[in-house]
Amino acid sequence: MLQLSHVFLKYALGFYGLSCVAILVFPRRPWFGFALLPALVANAVSMGLRYHLAWPMLPMYLAPVALPFFLGILTLVSGTREPGHRVRRIVLALAFASALMAALFPKDFYVPFVKSQSVLAHAFLLFGVAGRSCFLVSAAWALSLLLPASSAIEHRLLAIDQRYFRWAVWGFSFWTLSMFAGVLWSYLGWGAPVVWDDPAITIVIATWFFYVGLLHLHFTGTWSGRGRAVYAALGAVVVLGLNATPDWGPFRWLW
Repeated sequence: MLQLSHVFLKYALGFYGLSCVAILVFPRRPWFGFALLPALVANAVSMGLRYHLAWPMLPMYLAPVALPFFLGILTLVSGTREPGHRVRRIVLALAFASALMAALFPKDFYVPFVKSQSVLAHAFLLFGVAGRSCFLVSAAWALSLLLPASSAIEHRLLAIDQRYFRWAVWGFSFWTLSMFAGVLWSYLGWGAPVVWDDPAITIVIATWFFYVGLLHLHFTGTWSGRGRAVYAALGAVVVLGLNATPDWGPFRWLW
């Protein structure tokens, strides 16, 4: 069943790639959706198979497979006009890239442990993936402000600033819920709130403090609008570097 999950992930990867090609070749047409829909279905089946294999416990290393699905869903809520259309292309490219990395670098130690049989464990995972996805969409909106073509839409800078900040707030909210779910899960399962020297906990807290900084900059107006946009765009590097990379395993050919 695990191998079948990998097969569906590869199908999803192919359709994500077709979606990226379609949105580049036909930028003003919604035809990319015809490839995105089967990509989301195949991705969901891949996730479902892993859940079925581990249920009622938490499937290990599901986040790399779930991230492209969440990003694919969020692609659909981006605007059809500039700069929303540009953001849609960026988020769709991130969905394809994350699916590619999950397929090329699978981490296949899928033996769930007994204490993951908790709703808090599932909340920790799913809220965390939702938070990552919102952070990446926030970074995409910030990047759309910084691209050279943005000079033609100076009157929309404030609106873009509000969009990437709004997505950062959503991500921060999901991330905080994930952290609290993880703390409660740890306390109820192991009798200790957290293991502070665990690298997994350290990178979660580091990401949280990074976005505390973004919220602080926004509310205090300490930096310029473009300075805050650069900070928000760097959030993609933080999220992918600190939170996605540890979930990847050894390199393997797709076939």
